[in-house]
Amino acid sequence: MNRQILDNINQNKYLVYLSNIGVDINLIKDKIIKNVNEDELNVFVNRSHQRLSPNAYLESLVFKYMNEYLYNEHKSSFSLESEMRLDVKTIIATSISLIQRPSYVLKPSDIVAGFKEPDYENDFRIISRFERELSESEYDKERSCKGGVIFEGLLPFEIASNPLIEVDLSHHIWDNSYCIGVPCIQGFNSNFNSIETQYVLWMNSELLNTLELRLDSYQHGLRALNNNDEIVLIFRCWREQLIGNGASFVGADSNIAKLEGCDLILREDYFKKLKKIIPNLVYYAEIM
Repeated sequence: MNRQILDNINQNKYLVYLSNIGVDINLIKDKIIKNVNEDELNVFVNRSHQRLSPNAYLESLVFKYMNEYLYNEHKSSFSLESEMRLDVKTIIATSISLIQRPSYVLKPSDIVAGFKEPDYENDFRIISRFERELSESEYDKERSCKGGVIFEGLLPFEIASNPLIEVDLSHHIWDNSYCIGVPCIQGFNSNFNSIETQYVLWMNSELLNTLELRLDSYQHGLRALNNNDEIVLIFRCWREQLIGNGASFVGADSNIAKLEGCDLILREDYFKKLKKIIPNLVYYAEIM
């Protein structure tokens, strides 16, 4: 079976969670793999670019056979209402947070890894950013290979380390317990080929409280307000330059973005407050 398909199954957050709490997921994975319908999945395969167009087909199989297994083996001792619940608030909030990609921001292929000052935009600082650029060799065989993935963000002291770590589930954002007890400035979540939001960035809830900020309603996007109801912290995301057979989206195999990512911006005066709280604060870019 295609390695990309196996990786998607292995990286599914629900299966990863079950594995982490001690559930033997091999039987679930075997059932999923045996029931993958190649004809149905091929609808999303872009053969010209050797990639799967984003879809929820595999996750639908995960839901089906995971729930079937848990019902048969653990129905009296297991609940899906806690860590396994679907994060509807983040799905809604991030859909409202979609923007046009900032034109002044360098593409991952043009960025040099290392420490730097965070970018400034209209009284805000970009305090973290994730972006994935599809390698040109994957969609244009005549051009030299470019592209990559950029992980940028704040670190509490100078160390050459990826600042965007996946240590918590995004629904903890909404109960103000995101990344609690973790020595990070911001957390990061990724969900590939999922009904849930593909990429999420948010500030550690302990720092959010220290700055006296509170979450706005998810119906207004993913953002935080101060005591004067002013917008201070904003999550933004984008997907641009879709690959297709023409100038716009064409077919279920064409929903592949050449540039997709997100960032987190903090108002300048609160960025200065954050630097007072964490005097050795630095901004670091890592490229993969």
